[in-house]
Amino acid sequence: LAFLVALTAWLDQLVQPEGSRGDAKARHDPDLIVEKFSARKYGEDGQTLYTLAARKMVHYPDDDSAQLEAIDFQAFEPRQPRVTISSETGRMLEGGDKIWFEGNVVLVREADKRYEASRLTTERLLVLPDTGVVRTTGPVLLENPAARIEASGLELNNQTRTLKLDRVRATYKPRP
Repeated sequence: LAFLVALTAWLDQLVQPEGSRGDAKARHDPDLIVEKFSARKYGEDGQTLYTLAARKMVHYPDDDSAQLEAIDFQAFEPRQPRVTISSETGRMLEGGDKIWFEGNVVLVREADKRYEASRLTTERLLVLPDTGVVRTTGPVLLENPAARIEASGLELNNQTRTLKLDRVRATYKPRP
């Protein structure tokens, strides 16, 4: 009887279509779900370079990606003002080398000795945390006390303090 059960199970597996077999690598199933997710990256000197927190993180092993809900990111570049980014949802790709922020994205760069604080809003933003680069091809609004800038895309490098904007419309208020 045991032989008959084993033979039936084996035959059943042979006749199943390729897509319905239990090969986990071919499916996009989560292997880890974390509530109140929080991660930090430290520099060689032990200082925090950036933090990433989310209300929920769902990790998928087939492509090493993760879905994120209610994201909060903070970058602490040496000798640069702190940058915070928040959004409703997002995706972490390539083990965290790329992070997509999606839905009501808000980036705030704190003031320093030379520049006032700035606030950027958009719907989708790619962050490369190890290089300090953020970019989008969607509409953005950049505001600070001295300017209001609307653009159809941007690339910001926090390490080199460069900002590239596409198709810009700006209002600038000179300092007295």
